[in-house]
Amino acid sequence: MSRRLAVLLAVTLGLTSAVSALTIRLGGAFGTRVLNDAKIRDAYGTGVAYSAGAEFGFGRGWTAGLSFESGRTQTGKLGLSASNAQFGLWGLDFTAGYELRLRKFGFFIRAGYGLYHYRQTVEYEYVQDYKVDALASTLVAIAGLKYYPWNFLYLSAGAKFVPLKVKPYDQTVDLGGWRFAGGLGLAFDF
Repeated sequence: MSRRLAVLLAVTLGLTSAVSALTIRLGGAFGTRVLNDAKIRDAYGTGVAYSAGAEFGFGRGWTAGLSFESGRTQTGKLGLSASNAQFGLWGLDFTAGYELRLRKFGFFIRAGYGLYHYRQTVEYEYVQDYKVDALASTLVAIAGLKYYPWNFLYLSAGAKFVPLKVKPYDQTVDLGGWRFAGGLGLAFDF
């Protein structure tokens, strides 16, 4: 994993230094996270997701970037005994893609690699707490639209799909799903 990250960063830095036009975008987004697993979704509902990231644009529309995704820890009831439970999911994405800029609008598509940390704790009355605390990695895909009212500021709307299946014990759980978010950011042209 660290070798993949080093190669991705080296390629990104090599490409950006080889091209004279460089854009750096810093932004954030807020929206919803819909998990695929019905049991998890029934217990915790649809979650809130927010992200912050940096994106490097070079050449004619090519981009590379990284972003951090998080959300509030969700609480719910699990099992026949309706035990109290908490669930959290955080991720770090490394992506590359393309943004087609048409006047004040930018249509973007990105794909990459995500590393996700997930945690769940179930409080049983007569048994020690049942905990899951692990890391998993997967591919990610993102598409959306940006509106640039000025060259240095953009508003964004996008969708991200994360196909994340984990097996913390003896059952496979599908923590993948869709994230829908809107946000804003700053763009710096060099």
